[in-house]
Amino acid sequence: MFSKLRWRVALPFIILVLFVMGGLAAFIGRPACTANLACIQRAVWTAAGLLAVGIIALAWVQAEQGSRLLRQLAELARQMAAGKKNGRLLAQKQNDAGDLIKSFNFLTDTLNGRITDLTEEKRQLAAGMKFMADGMLIADETGKVCLINPAAARLLKIKKKQALNHSLAEVIRHHQLIDLWQRCQKENREQVAAVEIGRDLFLQAVITPYTEKDTRGYLVMLQDLTPIRTLQTIRRDFISNISHELRTPLASLRAVVETLQDGALDDPPAAERFLGRAEHEIDTLTQMVEELLELSRIESGLVPLKLEETAVSDLLLTPLERLRPQAKRNEVELILDLPAHLPPVFADAERMQRVATNLLHNAVKFTPPGGKITVHARLNKKETAVVISVKDTGPGIPAADLPRIFERFYKSDRARTRSEGGTGLGLAIARHIVEAHNGRIWVKSNEGQGSAFYFTLPISR
Repeated sequence: MFSKLRWRVALPFIILVLFVMGGLAAFIGRPACTANLACIQRAVWTAAGLLAVGIIALAWVQAEQGSRLLRQLAELARQMAAGKKNGRLLAQKQNDAGDLIKSFNFLTDTLNGRITDLTEEKRQLAAGMKFMADGMLIADETGKVCLINPAAARLLKIKKKQALNHSLAEVIRHHQLIDLWQRCQKENREQVAAVEIGRDLFLQAVITPYTEKDTRGYLVMLQDLTPIRTLQTIRRDFISNISHELRTPLASLRAVVETLQDGALDDPPAAERFLGRAEHEIDTLTQMVEELLELSRIESGLVPLKLEETAVSDLLLTPLERLRPQAKRNEVELILDLPAHLPPVFADAERMQRVATNLLHNAVKFTPPGGKITVHARLNKKETAVVISVKDTGPGIPAADLPRIFERFYKSDRARTRSEGGTGLGLAIARHIVEAHNGRIWVKSNEGQGSAFYFTLPISR
């Protein structure tokens, strides 16, 4: 390549020298100048001057072409450094400059391809970290956090700016996690532990040391096991509660049978009383089994809802009339506050009547004599649903019990509920039925000031 370049640069000079020498020979060959030394000198100096001018002109042209090419290459390099990926130079001629331009364009295309691949890999990695459910942190050898994903920031309740370039101990801020990291540093091997943070968060933490070429660091993975632990707690409580609820009527039935076997059969009034008690306990067991089956069917979605346009009064009047005799016996006043011109709702009337019955039954059961229960219905602020409330003047529900009041078998006052024959499943069934209607159910209560249960139903468009 360089040999060709030297020939292409030297060839114009050779041609110019030959041209000048030929002119000089012709000039010297003139008869008038053969014997004139001064004329020969002028011819030589003229030829030398022409040769110098030609050399300078050709050198300037060649230098200008090379300089222009270098300026173009420099400008393209600056554009690439600024992020422009499609910059190219066009080779005008098939010469050494054209070969250089082609080589530079090939280098540019290769570099752009690698940059594109790396950018895509980085985008995919960032997307994976952003949307992954588990928390992830990366710390360097000294323990400074250099990367944290949104899940980890959410679990640790810290902002990304507050975590980056801070020590891992400052970021995780929990003594069990800090101990786990220090143990990982000391033993230089992966450490795994389940950590409970407060009352609302249960994590499985995995801290792994890694070495990449000459770089060492720590990968911290945080998996939120709170939902799984909650399900385990509910399952454990369910087994405990159902065992307790079944034990009570079964023990009562056993006592009745033993009493009848010990001679109560010979006393007709006593036998009749004990048989009545046995019948009551059997009814309790039957109700519990039926409610469990109903709850299981609703949760599994095996019971289709018969959704129809229904007047709100049709959902409330039947339960009110059904429970009015019991309320009268308990000396509790029932009040229905139903505004006129309420729009109909889209609901399964039979199942929503069961929801109203469960809420009214609980209110009557817990409201002392002389109290009152108010059933009220109204449109919500957006006028997209009807809000139905059942308010009583009973003893209220402790604040600690409110988050679990809709769980199966959970009872705020177990002794009172058992004496009234409750199973602890009514509110759980009510919650599932309301949610199946795309509604919402909640409770507000203060101890000593009564309780108010609310649920919503979408209006029929």
